[in-house]
Amino acid sequence: MTNVARTGQTLLVVASSMLFAAVTSAMVVRRGIGGDWVAPELPVCVWATAVLGPLASWLVLRGWVRGAVIAGGLLVVLQVLVLAELRMAVIGEAFLSVLVGAHALHAAAGVAALARWGERAGLFWHFVGALWIYVLFLFGVWA
Repeated sequence: MTNVARTGQTLLVVASSMLFAAVTSAMVVRRGIGGDWVAPELPVCVWATAVLGPLASWLVLRGWVRGAVIAGGLLVVLQVLVLAELRMAVIGEAFLSVLVGAHALHAAAGVAALARWGERAGLFWHFVGALWIYVLFLFGVWA
């Protein structure tokens, strides 16, 4: 990978991290000041997706980009199904919707990058997989 490609991916990771940190910060503040916070019930298919991000990263490391694209595509599809089940009227689910939707867009971009550039897009894809584990921890354990 060229230095330009690595720098571009690094800047994308930093910008994406800032987006998720900002939404997390807003969620922490909203949870603390509002007496109406209800922790969202995570749909069952969310837990099935916990394996897809790391699986796709492992496949990229092994050089099996086509398998990673399939696993990543399945992750995006399941995230869209999760979004369809969430109710925006419940504040906890609204925050979950924002984070799942933002992650689904990042994962779709990662899948497209893997399909286009193969292993050279691996850094961004590894970040996307780790980010999904973070979102699951945030809502499955903390919220």
